[in-house]
Amino acid sequence: MLPPEYDEQLKKQVMATIEAAIKEARRQTAIDSPWLPSKQAIAKWLKVSPGTLTILINNGLPIHFLPEVDKVVGYKREITEWMLQL
Repeated sequence: MLPPEYDEQLKKQVMATIEAAIKEARRQTAIDSPWLPSKQAIAKWLKVSPGTLTILINNGLPIHFLPEVDKVVGYKREITEWMLQL
């Protein structure tokens, strides 16, 4: 059994460690980013298959092609607004 002052200190250290781990995981996964970095990420975010995503793109789903780096990205707000208009 720890004295109360050590118990409280240990709780604070554990909480700080958990908060730091969550913050780092959010940074590494870019979960808070308004951009989706690939077609695969867009499909995963929409919870659709790659084939369904292709159909959506062919029907006007807004995506952005970056020709300099041969990359497709999606802006979450644009995609959400487009989906809500269906």
